[in-house]
Amino acid sequence: MDVIWNQNKMMTLLQNFYTLIKVRVGFFDLDGKEIVAYPASQTPYCTLLRSNKKGDAACRKCDQDAFQRVAKRQSPYIYRCHAGLTEMIAPIQTSADERVGYLMIGQAKPPGNREQKEWEEIYLKISGAGISPDELRATWSELTILKMDEAQSCATILQSLAAYVWLDNYFRIQKEPLSSRVKTYISENLDKNLSLDQIACKFSIGKTTLCKAVKEDLNVTVNDLIRFLRIEKAKELLESDMELISEIAEAVGIMDYNYFTKVFKEETGVTPSVFRRLCEKEYLYRQQTEI
Repeated sequence: MDVIWNQNKMMTLLQNFYTLIKVRVGFFDLDGKEIVAYPASQTPYCTLLRSNKKGDAACRKCDQDAFQRVAKRQSPYIYRCHAGLTEMIAPIQTSADERVGYLMIGQAKPPGNREQKEWEEIYLKISGAGISPDELRATWSELTILKMDEAQSCATILQSLAAYVWLDNYFRIQKEPLSSRVKTYISENLDKNLSLDQIACKFSIGKTTLCKAVKEDLNVTVNDLIRFLRIEKAKELLESDMELISEIAEAVGIMDYNYFTKVFKEETGVTPSVFRRLCEKEYLYRQQTEI
């Protein structure tokens, strides 16, 4: 099952919700990858926490743990993250109870009259990230406060929105396998700078989802699929065109002539120039290979 999101409609909904609660809200796919959020940038507090590898890893782990928890339930999940923030997630499901993604509100702080003591407890948990306590405390003080009853009300509304998203066609289920659409896209864009990030962004999915779909359906990695399709196209051009081999290399997205020659020989057993001569003399039977 592949999900195609209407990001324009999603953004309008998020902007309206943010106007009411002044807390960041976003859509996430089943891998926990952010599809779209409003505001687009995270709070200064979270941005600072994620400013180095250790802090970013801690935040990502916390997010993944939360998504794994909510994946086991059909109701909103309210929790406090490792950095002391109040956050909540609601699953987005179809009428057949198929989970397709999540709505998430986060990056707000709870109220309290013991802020100094609470801040000290929070900082003890995140001090290993190597961030200045004064700088981090300053960004903490700027966060929106979300009371528990407000959080519970937001969670209820969030669950209603999650159901509304399905009813009002904010996304559609794509029946054609993702792997087939990825293969077609790669084939039509061989001259482009193809990467996992770029392809995943094109289909509004996470890299994990992309790699898993291609591996399960085609039994190759995405990078191997790109390489295979480039060499197949190069064979076709070498057989039918009289362009320079360097131009053919560029046409299939490999700008380095020497690297192209190396990859082509690894795939076919001969260099591009030898392949062309064999085709011209009809010594080589051209058989289309399929993945």
